[in-house]
This record gives sequence, C-alpha cells and structure tokens, in this order.
Amino acid sequence: MLKSSEHSETKPFESLGYPVRADETRSAAVCRNVSGEERIVIAARGYLLIVDPDNGSCRQLPFPDLCREYPFAAMSTRSGLLCTGAGTCLYVLDPFKAEYIARFEVPPGEEHAGFAFAEDERGTVYATTYPGSYLLSMDAAMQECRVVTRLDSDRTYAMTLAAGSDGWIYAGLGTSSPAVAAVHVDSSEVKTITVNGNAAPGSAQIHRGQDGRVYARIPNSSHPSAAAAENWYIIENGQERPIPEASVSPSLYRGEGYRKLHQDLSNGRSLLSWELSEMRISIQHADGTRSEIPLHHEGNAAELSPIFAGPDGNLYGTSNHPLHFYRYEPDRRRIMKYGSDMIQKGGGGNIAAYASQGSKIIGAAYAGGLIHVMDTSRDWEGIRQPASRETDMVSPSLRNPRLIYADNRVHRPRCAVSLNDGIHVLYGGFPGYGAVGGGLGIVNVDEESVTMLGHEQVIPEQSTVSLAVLPEGIVIGGTSIETPGGGHSSSKEAVLYAWDWASRSVTGSWVPIAGAREISGLCPGHGGDVYGITSDSILFRFDVKQGKVVSRHDLSSWGSVVRNGMMASSRDGKPIVIGLLSRSLFMITAGFDVPVRVAALPVPATCGLARIGNDIYYAAGAELWRFHWEEGASRHE
Repeated sequence: MLKSSEHSETKPFESLGYPVRADETRSAAVCRNVSGEERIVIAARGYLLIVDPDNGSCRQLPFPDLCREYPFAAMSTRSGLLCTGAGTCLYVLDPFKAEYIARFEVPPGEEHAGFAFAEDERGTVYATTYPGSYLLSMDAAMQECRVVTRLDSDRTYAMTLAAGSDGWIYAGLGTSSPAVAAVHVDSSEVKTITVNGNAAPGSAQIHRGQDGRVYARIPNSSHPSAAAAENWYIIENGQERPIPEASVSPSLYRGEGYRKLHQDLSNGRSLLSWELSEMRISIQHADGTRSEIPLHHEGNAAELSPIFAGPDGNLYGTSNHPLHFYRYEPDRRRIMKYGSDMIQKGGGGNIAAYASQGSKIIGAAYAGGLIHVMDTSRDWEGIRQPASRETDMVSPSLRNPRLIYADNRVHRPRCAVSLNDGIHVLYGGFPGYGAVGGGLGIVNVDEESVTMLGHEQVIPEQSTVSLAVLPEGIVIGGTSIETPGGGHSSSKEAVLYAWDWASRSVTGSWVPIAGAREISGLCPGHGGDVYGITSDSILFRFDVKQGKVVSRHDLSSWGSVVRNGMMASSRDGKPIVIGLLSRSLFMITAGFDVPVRVAALPVPATCGLARIGNDIYYAAGAELWRFHWEEGASRHE
C-alpha cells in the first residue's frame, strides 16, 4: 500500500519564472507572387512569421488551431503560397494576405505532418508524414487532401521530396537503411531504389535541381569514401543512373536537416540567416554589402531540459530547441542567462545529462553526443568566446565551458554518473539515426579525455539510459530497447546490469520487470540495493547481491516518468531516495520498500531533479519550480 504525507497547501511550491525566452530557428521560404512581390516566411513553434524584405515589416500568425508543435519543413509554391506542417496538421498560408487558406489533418496514428514538401508540374503539392511515411497530395483551392500511398513500411523518415517533370514523385528515405521511393502519380506505382551494400543506417537525399531534374544521393556503406561520386544519381522515369558529383545541379533548398531555406530573394540578394533567437534577418545584396532586418515578434518560452546542482551551490541547465544555457543562484535568487553562444555547437539541442568531479561539471548534449566541461572555479563571462558553427573545439585556455568530444554512438544522452575515484564520469544514451544500441562513455575529467564503449561491449542492441554507483564502486546500468532514431531492435525487454570499473566489463545482467521497455531511472539504496523505475512508472527495489527484485509498486496513479527523476539524498540524518513523477514528488527511506508521496505538484513536471539545501528544483515545461522541504515535514509512519 502506498503512503501519503502531503502538504495541504501550495506554499512550499514557488515558480522561479522562465529562464529562457527564445525560439529555435528552423525552416523558412521566400514566397514570390505573380506581381514579383516577395515575402520571407519563417516557420516556428506555434506560428509563422511573415517579413517584407523591402520595408522590414513583420506579421506573426499563430497556427489556426493554436498548435504548439515544431514545424519540420517549409516550401513556397509557384503561386507564392507557403506550405508547412506542425503536429498532425498541414497548413497553407497566403503570405501576401497574411491569412491561412487551408488546413489538413494527416492519417490517424501519424505523429508529424510535413517532413518534406514538393510541387509537381500541375501545381499539386505533396507532403510526407512520420512515422508511417505516407505520401499525401493536397489542393488548397479545392480544400482536398488525400493519401497517395505509403512510401515504405520499414523506413520511418521521409525527409526529402522532389517532383520530376516525368510524372514521378521521389522521396529520400531512412534511417534504418537508405533508399529512394519513386511514385508514379497517375498509376500510384511505387518503386524502391537502393544501392548495393547500403544495409547500414542512413538516409537517402533527394532534390530537384535548378535545372529542373531530380538528383539523389544514396549512401553506399561498402565504399570507403562517403563522398564517392558513385553515390550520386540522376533519376528519371523511376530509374536511377549514376553520375559524378560535379554534374549535380544545385538544389532549390539551402541548409541541412530541419533548418532549410526554400528559394531565395531576387535581384541578386541572398538571405544569409534568419535568427529568431537573435531577432534579426541578414541579407547580402548584389554589390556584396549586407543589411539586417530586426524581427518583431512575441517569442515563446523555451522548454527546459534536466537540471543539475553544481559543486558551487548553483543550479545549472539549458533549454531545448534552441539550446540556451542558464544558471540559477539560490543565494541571490536570480537567474543568469548566457544565451546561445555559451555552449559550443548548441543549436537546437540540449544538455540532457550531467555529473561532476571536483569543480568541473560534465554535460552530455544532444545532438551528436557532445561532451562539455564546465569549470565552476573559473570565470565564465570574462573569458567567453562566441561559438561559431565553423569551430568545433577551442583551446581550453580560452574557453569555459568548452567542448572536448563528440560521438554519435550516444547521439541522444540520457544519463551520467560520477565514479567513486574522484576522476571519472560515465554517461549513456541512445545512438544516432537508424542505429540500434547506445554506447557507454567514460570521461577522464582531469585529462578531459573520453573513451567510448560500443553497445556490443555492454548490452548488445540496447541503450544505457540510467546509471547508479553503489558505495563499493559497482556501477549499475538500466537499459532501454527503444530506438528513437528509427532503428529496429530485436530485444524484447529492458535489463539491469552490473558493470565492473576495473575490467571495464559487464559482470551480470537481469530482467527486473518482465516486459518493461525501459528502466528510466536508477538510484543507489542501502547495503547493495538499487531502486529503479520503468517507463511505465513501476518502482522496484533490486538486491544486487541476490540478483532479485525485493519489492515493486505501481506509481502510475502519481504520474508518468520524467527525465532525471530520481536522486540520492538524506533527510533527518537518514539516506533517502527522492523521486519525481509528472504529478508527484515522493521519497523512500533507503532500505524500506514503501514510497511516500511528499506532495502533489501544482503543475505537471516535465524533468528534474536537483536539491540544494532544503530546496528541490524541477522543470514544468518552460518554467523552473522550487519546492521548499523543511526537515521533519514528512517521514515514514
């Protein structure tokens, strides 16, 4: 039976505000009508921003259904309309009238609309969806949208799309393996184009060149050079033909991933950047001069990522989409905002896991498994050096924080822990797109070097997403069988494993909860026990020496699991475990089985968790919260 010792009022809870107000820069397009007028349209979370490049005026239009999701792509049509998608809806905008003229929903079960767009010779617009990889056609004038076909049942990402003048639509597919889907518009025939040796993870890229022809780049894993000329093809009438890279006509899109520009300005002008977080557009003119247009819009508060109590008594964290770094100083009750330049190659990512040794904090960041060192004993702003996209790493003597390592085997970090030797930190997470099984990274904090173990050296085809260190130094890891990058795992359930630091090897593994897909959190208990929680909110105590579950409790009535939702602490002189779910704060006295609900949260938590003194901190979306926990306020009966 679960126990409750809740506070009867919300006084202990306090909102500390919104540390970051900024929007991630994603896709944009230049729309041109039949009169030659132009508008720059920037797609952002929850809205479109229309900018007149001639007079600098701005108009912000929320999505008509108040959707707050991120758009993944944007395209301008020949008639000057803007097409984009967010959440489960596709939108068509007339930027010259500043009004939406169409809204379409994707098939049931799809999570995202508009991963890519293309327009054929007849003016029909096509779009792709995720994760079903459907090809949709839409006609804004007729207010019609239909499913043309499903491009692939195995490859979930259709990130690029092009319409040929031959009556075919071509889609670049991934990420479990690269391929091109060719769809004949009139007959709905679907062909899948692959190349020899491309069973490895990856994505094919498709674009319509400025010459009107369709080009594809299909990775060939058997070739020693990723940039080999034979990776490029011209595709006509559903057939591919290899060509040298020098023969490829440039795309009408510029940029990569979700940050692309479709078309460009006329009269020799070029849109260099469209930075929402910096609130400006930069344009290069035909004579080589540059000008800037200030952006006037109401930005969003950016959602927060897991937080960390630093060795200096301050709280550290980042937002995600975009990554802005901040520090909360409890003694001064103030938030220091460091913006987007403080963390190298931050972009649209986030620091998702932290651990510390001495004065140094190690932060593991998405995307790409970036490892940052933050030395809290050194000045920050006084030696701050802007992080350009062209610079991967800067001399440690010039920068703090600083990037020391990157490895796609932990593309999406989820956990980090300090070892008892005072020198090393371990971290884990999910691999890159299309891959299965995440690595386990070992950071030597003194040397600022990293060693990476592949998933084959830990738990094959699984990813380490939670870590704990027992008093005697044994490392306990919890895994996930999920593959958020589109890979396909043969594993059926998550495991708990023991890892020996001396031999760098797994010494035992167990399935603590049958059928669980993920062990989302771990925390050391008492006398060789470890507490864990699954992605289904099943809390368990595991006796490592006996290799068995001692107790389990279903906490789903208290809320869903959040990232970084468990930590070891002490209370009234006793070791405890503090836990955070979306609707509840709970605790367990180490060595006991029954969790106690300390408090119901005033607003749902999205990630945790840190304690400084008698204050517990967590995030609720974009808002930072504090819970003041007086000694003796709640305890086991």
